[in-house]
Amino acid sequence: MLSVVQFITAALVGSVALYAFSRPRNKLPPGPPGLPLLGNVLQLPATQLFLKLDEWAKVYGDLYTINVAGKKIVVLSSATSSADLLDRKSGVTSGRPRFIMAGEILCRNLLYMFMPYGEQLRRLRHITHEGFNVRACEAYYPFQEQEAANLVRSILADSGDLAKKLKHAAAAATWRSLYSGPSLTPEDEEKVRRVDDAGETVLGASMPMAFLVDVIPIMKRLPNWAASWKAWGEKWFWDTDKFFHGLLEEGKQRKNGVDHVGFIASTAPSFQKFEVTEQEAAWTAGGLFIAGVETSGATLYYFVQAMLLYPEIARTAQRYIDHVVGNRPPTFKDRDQLPYIVAVMKETMRWRPVAALGVPHVADADLEYRGYVIPKGTQLIGNVWSIAHDAAFFPEPEKYDPSRFIDSNGKVKKPFPDYHDDIVAYGAGRRMCPGRNFANNMMFMDIAYMLWAFDFALAKDEHGEELIPDEHKFEDHGLVIHAATFPGVLKPRRNDLGELLPVA
Repeated sequence: MLSVVQFITAALVGSVALYAFSRPRNKLPPGPPGLPLLGNVLQLPATQLFLKLDEWAKVYGDLYTINVAGKKIVVLSSATSSADLLDRKSGVTSGRPRFIMAGEILCRNLLYMFMPYGEQLRRLRHITHEGFNVRACEAYYPFQEQEAANLVRSILADSGDLAKKLKHAAAAATWRSLYSGPSLTPEDEEKVRRVDDAGETVLGASMPMAFLVDVIPIMKRLPNWAASWKAWGEKWFWDTDKFFHGLLEEGKQRKNGVDHVGFIASTAPSFQKFEVTEQEAAWTAGGLFIAGVETSGATLYYFVQAMLLYPEIARTAQRYIDHVVGNRPPTFKDRDQLPYIVAVMKETMRWRPVAALGVPHVADADLEYRGYVIPKGTQLIGNVWSIAHDAAFFPEPEKYDPSRFIDSNGKVKKPFPDYHDDIVAYGAGRRMCPGRNFANNMMFMDIAYMLWAFDFALAKDEHGEELIPDEHKFEDHGLVIHAATFPGVLKPRRNDLGELLPVA
């Protein structure tokens, strides 16, 4: 007969065994072999990680695991795996890993990008949707057209430093959508520069190994006197918080005497409804500005590069524009008659997605997929570069070809039935960019205006040899990649171009 001690021991062993066999076993998809303890750490490049992950996808498939010093990360490299896990299972794959320096210290988890999924994020997405849904964005059409004309006027006056001009155009339109008012004044220019600097700081801090605290989290407990980086980060937060609050107050007061009312002024009455605090509203607007300007300006620069490398595409697009608008500038009323221009915008974002790596998700529960078990807490990276170059959805993915988005009737194709959208650059699931409607509108109008106004020609060196941009040369700007600076010539297509532009 069993003693009491033996009976209890047997019961405990049985319970442990039952638990072990009843819970899903962690069976992650295989990936590149690594070193003991370190895993794949030494194989990961300091820059342009998206290219290394894409290289591994060609060996290990669209679903594989990397080991970063014991931390397991599942990489999704196709539209199918991304849609299956990040869209269809978004209820348990919308978490975020800890960004200690960028998210917790610099931003106090007030930016969408780093915010854990939960009640706070849902509230802020509600109010952002109110200001940037498809219908709400129609209110921004007039000044988006004005800023596109201002961009052409700026290039016509001086075609130098094109990347800066494109970023400025994105900043001007985004600024007006958020904070109301006329086009940028000299005083506003300084504020825009400061928001831009804030974006550079936050995005830089989000890069792997930028700060040791993201590798050794316990360092966050260090007192400020022993951690100068922490003291600097906390001071940066409070300085930026004060600045964003100032912008919020200005935006709320601009309701009269302006040609439109922006996001802050129009949604201010809803702050109380959705229980959004002043601080949350200030950082939401600031975060939208950071994300929109950085990505839109970089995308427009890639558009120019594509027109230089694929002149036949530019000529085709111009024929469509000339047929529809003739000698006048394009407007949003022309968009339905310009499907090829919409396709050019979509193809630019597919060909060179500027948020190439995306932002990691985290599984909030165990997941079973394709016979594998992905345990709770595992990071999921939807490598946007690989997804946008998935040959199953985009044949000949390295080729720049807007016609892939045009159907047999000459219309813009509907999004793929197995994927949430044909613009994969905006992310997936409940983490999709909330400002994508506004961004699409702005880039369509800027692209249409530039194609209407300019011919794109390769620059030449002192020997008359054409200088061809290197389409595979990138620059890291935190989580965003830019095209390396390239030469090019934008020639006015009309002698009276300046006179045809609407009055500034």
